[in-house]
Amino acid sequence: MKKIFSVLVSIIFMCPVSLADEIEPIFLDTDFAKRITAMADNYDTSDNNTKYLNDDVNKERFLAILEEPNNSQGIILKLEAEEKVIEKNLIEEADKDAIKLYASKMPKILPHDMGLGAEKLFFEFDEGPIENMLIYGAYRGDFAFSFLRNDSYHTNYDLFMAEAGIAGKLRDLPIDYRFSLNFLPIKDVPYWDGMILDNFITISVKEHNKIRIGHTRTANGIEGGQSGYLIPFINRAQISRTIANARALGIKVIGDYKLVDYDIGVFSSDRFFQSFFPGAEFVGSINFKPLGLTDGKYGKVTLGTSFNVGEKDNYYKNIGLYAAYEYKKFKWDFEYAIADGYNGRQLHSSTKKPEGFYTTLYYDLTDKVQLLARYDHFVPDRDTNSKASKEYSLGLNYRIKGDALKLMLNYVYYDNYERRCGSKIFFGTQFII
Repeated sequence: MKKIFSVLVSIIFMCPVSLADEIEPIFLDTDFAKRITAMADNYDTSDNNTKYLNDDVNKERFLAILEEPNNSQGIILKLEAEEKVIEKNLIEEADKDAIKLYASKMPKILPHDMGLGAEKLFFEFDEGPIENMLIYGAYRGDFAFSFLRNDSYHTNYDLFMAEAGIAGKLRDLPIDYRFSLNFLPIKDVPYWDGMILDNFITISVKEHNKIRIGHTRTANGIEGGQSGYLIPFINRAQISRTIANARALGIKVIGDYKLVDYDIGVFSSDRFFQSFFPGAEFVGSINFKPLGLTDGKYGKVTLGTSFNVGEKDNYYKNIGLYAAYEYKKFKWDFEYAIADGYNGRQLHSSTKKPEGFYTTLYYDLTDKVQLLARYDHFVPDRDTNSKASKEYSLGLNYRIKGDALKLMLNYVYYDNYERRCGSKIFFGTQFII
């Protein structure tokens, strides 16, 4: 059917913010804007800052992108003849000659989807060193029921994240900036020292490479280096939350190619601004994508490794391995890490030698509803012959508006090294504005 239809696609990068006030955008996945922009970059800009995709190959590729699941990035799709937004599932029935794509000029520099009020909180300036600015806030918390083996139980509410920040681009320079604050107290950390989250600039060197300078999340593992708003379960895997999930002050190089991506940097080993430079650490990840040239025809395969070597209160090092396969509605991943000492999200580095792995199955029931299952195995310290802590988890995610508005339900059965067994039920909420 795709070969029969002719598609005229316009991408307007200079559309005013007021456009979103008139037409409510539908939400597409985070890869959509990146991929459609890369396609459009092959074409010259015509009048009114509009770009056209005129050959059949790119038309078909554009239609294929529209059919991808989990669409959550804010993009406006409109029928040219009718001033209304068309639903994604009605695109196949629409007159494709009349479809136009309107993409906001908002910089895509946040790791998660834009917030619910992004269009109204995005500002462009006619003069001065700052070209544009996005103001955002985010919240994530959960209500937990814990059932022990002896049938006693307790409930509690955990607030995982509450932050606000700004992000944007400098004028006439290939530089993005981000600054965000944490409003939650962190155990054993002075409140003001724990407030600074992201505080960096990102310099685009070439099409596929960037340099990031400042206080930023380190890429120690896949899940350990991922934003908390993107992890599939409410809690990270045990190995990730023990040795990783940290930010540090330093500089790193980020690359993204079809067959490989990497995130490698040199940082101060300090955490939460307790001292200026107690030591240096080298942190990075490299991922290979063997099917990167097949345009997703056979799915996506990722094979990666991560590493962290440094010195603070003691010398520490860890290495991890990662594998994942994704095809249509199905995804599987596996991550393993072993450490001789570590420097995670705590004030002092540790001399313990943990080891662990987890494996997760994902299945998208619909564009919004995702089922999860995970086995998580963790040994706290190999030197003391610690017994493994095991967690068996089931999850259900309902992405009402992608990452911007999400509900999560987790069931966890745990058997830990303290010889305690029990079950936990978590109900989590997440929203980004």
